Amino acid sequence: KTIDRAIQYIIEAQSPDGSWFGSWAICFTYAATFALGSLASVGQTYENSEVVRRACAFLLSKQREDGGWGEAYKACETAVWCEHPDGSQVVNTCWALLALLSAKYPEQEPLRRGVKLIMSRQQPNGEWLQEGIEGVFGKNCMISYPNYKFIFTIWALGRYAKVWGNHPIEN
Repeated sequence: KTIDRAIQYIIEAQSPDGSWFGSWAICFTYAATFALGSLASVGQTYENSEVVRRACAFLLSKQREDGGWGEAYKACETAVWCEHPDGSQVVNTCWALLALLSAKYPEQEPLRRGVKLIMSRQQPNGEWLQEGIEGVFGKNCMISYPNYKFIFTIWALGRYAKVWGNHPIEN
């Protein structure tokens, strides 16, 4: 019963455009990661759920030409998607990829483009540089989480390889 109520809450909290408002990290990409992961845990995927398909359409509408996603912390203040002024952000891209992978989004190309962006930002020593702010709480307290750029990149790249295979992607 508790799981059913939680899933119902997630479904009802979805906006008509397919997004969810996130209130801890940068905003719509982060919320989609955990909403779609939760829905997938009970078998709701792109194939069988209109809620999931709307969420995927929302995310894909925000994918940038370079393959990444870039959402600014202002989205948390305004409750409206705000493009990051510096373009695609690695952590936002990871969240979007994790969401689409949880949803079992069936087309590889948008996912491959996101992975390519993540890989292109990796430094020669293996790390990723700190980019924009990743966290917000109370709509006005911005936080950088220095480990997010490692945690979510490894998670997203690993999940992509598990789903689509560990084939080379040209940079």
